[in-house]
Amino acid sequence: MKKSAIVIIALLVLLFPLRLSAQLAERYEKMVSEGEQRAIIEHLCDSIMEGRGSGTSGGRAAGKYISDYFKRLELKPFYYKTDQVFWQKGGINVHNIMGVVPALQPSEEYVVVCAHYDHLGKIKGRVFPGADDNASGVAALLTIADMFSQMRRDSVGPGVNILFVAFDGKEYSMAGSKHFSGNMPVAPSNIRCVVNMDILGSTLVPVHKNRPDYLIVLGRNTLPEGRRNIISNSNLRKGMGLDIDYTFYGSDDFTKTMYKLGDHYPFSQRGIPALLFTSGFHQHTLKTSDTPDIIDHKVLAKRTRLIFDVIQALAR
Repeated sequence: MKKSAIVIIALLVLLFPLRLSAQLAERYEKMVSEGEQRAIIEHLCDSIMEGRGSGTSGGRAAGKYISDYFKRLELKPFYYKTDQVFWQKGGINVHNIMGVVPALQPSEEYVVVCAHYDHLGKIKGRVFPGADDNASGVAALLTIADMFSQMRRDSVGPGVNILFVAFDGKEYSMAGSKHFSGNMPVAPSNIRCVVNMDILGSTLVPVHKNRPDYLIVLGRNTLPEGRRNIISNSNLRKGMGLDIDYTFYGSDDFTKTMYKLGDHYPFSQRGIPALLFTSGFHQHTLKTSDTPDIIDHKVLAKRTRLIFDVIQALAR
């Protein structure tokens, strides 16, 4: 065989896994369905949920919906547990829901992917649906869990364990995430990163004028220095073109304040790298007008794809 033919065959052997990898990545990205995310958000905002207040019948209904979703995806228990229930001061029953997509090869490391599912509930007879805050984050959480679950069934990943947590008690001073982070059976050093999604579905307060396809990411500086470009690299490599801002609208003070207000923060306080993905507060936040019609499903799907790719990079 001629030397040139041998070289060509060798190149094809090297390139085939790359092409296969790209094809698989595209397959998972196509799993992000605007229709499915719309259905999740509308279900969580249904009148039966009554605003998903912690400790209420509506909050329990929302928790069961998420738990059943995890079961359908065949997520594994986290140290033999699929939920974590405890009483908060004042008699509020808080219920975190957990599920793991195990690493392809045995690993003691984790990436934690989270979103809170509780909201304000019903106050003086008025229901606060909480579509963007934070049914949108839960929709992304469940979608990404589906993507990694399929990846595991295809035996192509993930590189480390992916732990999905739907937190309760965010509106009670982050009770759910504080309890979870303070009672983990895993050493902080074994958690590569926490990825939190909170208020992810709107395009009402763009970072730059006429750029509705934006995304705010806080906490990049908590990542190891060699990993701080993974978000921008994913955005560029995938050609998503999202307008990404690593501050809260350019204000250092607001950036620091906002970073402390999410469920990722109790982990960060323990020295764990932690990211917040958000589309920012807007005129409907914490109001009865935070309804499903304010969600931009096309942009939410785009953000979900980017976050999935970032988690893959973190898990390698």
